[in-house]
Amino acid sequence: MADTCTLHILHTNDLHSHFDTMPRIATCLGMHREEWESRGEHVLTVDIGDHMDRMDIRSEASFGKTNVEIMNRSGIQYATIGNNEGITLPKDKLNELYIDARFTLITGNLFEPTTNAVPSWAVPYAIQTVGELRLAILGMTIPFGPSYQSMGWKIKEPAPILREQIAALRSSVDIVILLSHLGYQTDCVLANEVDGLDVILGGHSHRTLPHGERMGGTLITQAGRFGEYVGHVKLVWDRKRKRISDVQAELFQTEQYQADESMSQFIESEKVWAENRLFQPIVQLEQDMHIGWTEETPYGSFIAASIRKWTGAEIGMANGGLLLTDLPRGSLSFADLLHSMPHPINACAVTITGAQLTTVLEQAIQPEMVHRELRGYGFRGKIEGWMCVDGLHVRYSEDDQPQIIQIEVNGQPLDPERLYRVGTIDMFMYNRMFPDLLLGSEVTFFLPEMLREVLATTIKDQQMLQNAFLPRWEKISSMPKNQS
Repeated sequence: MADTCTLHILHTNDLHSHFDTMPRIATCLGMHREEWESRGEHVLTVDIGDHMDRMDIRSEASFGKTNVEIMNRSGIQYATIGNNEGITLPKDKLNELYIDARFTLITGNLFEPTTNAVPSWAVPYAIQTVGELRLAILGMTIPFGPSYQSMGWKIKEPAPILREQIAALRSSVDIVILLSHLGYQTDCVLANEVDGLDVILGGHSHRTLPHGERMGGTLITQAGRFGEYVGHVKLVWDRKRKRISDVQAELFQTEQYQADESMSQFIESEKVWAENRLFQPIVQLEQDMHIGWTEETPYGSFIAASIRKWTGAEIGMANGGLLLTDLPRGSLSFADLLHSMPHPINACAVTITGAQLTTVLEQAIQPEMVHRELRGYGFRGKIEGWMCVDGLHVRYSEDDQPQIIQIEVNGQPLDPERLYRVGTIDMFMYNRMFPDLLLGSEVTFFLPEMLREVLATTIKDQQMLQNAFLPRWEKISSMPKNQS
């Protein structure tokens, strides 16, 4: 018997329904598994979450089940969930997502609130024996508390749970592996503060770590995003000394692999099925609804009005950069709304003072804010865009640094001391672009419906559509400086 045992771990993360890379990933996983197992070495294949993203028509129509079948066909053995599985799917859909999975889901920090047990479709950890090696495989996902709570789940901080799991398992296993959809910064903290983690296979923050990073006795890896890479960890176990003698990480570039033809055919058939399902007409639009990221548009005003109605607020407010494609007059389908608003973003409501509202609006109309590039927090567009509003009439100056001159709220002058209920988007409560919103009270998240699902309901209201063509913003030309 050889003095060493070799384990290869192939890992993917944050594919976000980029189906074009999946046939190549399938080839990569299958080819290397065959190569290494033919040499008597061992292989583990895992996914670290956000495989699914509802911005793609196949994931939207199937609520992620197309992704699960692709993971089945790719030979994935273990996975954890990302926030795109956990908080963009309604609870009943997430409970159904993995019914046909031929791999094991590990979610150590997600619980049913009534029983405090992990979901029925998952386990808190797994023990895998490969050769004579015993592996403990743990899984954690990022704890977006309010969102999970609104979806009917309980989510906990990972570190205390990890310490408890490792204390219970470490003496009976050889290697501890964490599937972490927590982000690079948290992975670094865990590597430094939680003893007993040999390998952290990371995700969520879309980092590309070509050879991983060593922190103490822990190797941290992450394979970028969208399936551009498959991560590979080679771990050599010294049988005599009962310890890891070598561990190395690398990335395989997926474009270097041939596409698996059967996988490509399956993905194309799923696209046809999804299009047939989602291109059913919702309503006939009598007027074009154009986007315009740097100016007020009826489409933007309609989004704000829809959020206001959905949340029961006095005021509606959302950024125009959310709208990615026009809605032309004629037959409108849900697929059209998906293409126009692919973001996993939901409505929310917050109570703020009139003074705080004024500060938010004045900040929002500054050119550097309108043109600010945005990434993350579910946003799938490019820039922030003009602030779309409903329930307001705002007069502002046309300066290089615009200023709010006057605000009316539902026909009445704004009272700086009064509290107003504002319906807006949850992204603003996470990305901290408008600090005064975060100072508000009674924050309510309206889940699980995403903005496009809200719009699919409100767009049938002809009166709302007509009202959207009434201007909310009034630009006042600046007075020449030589006049008083």
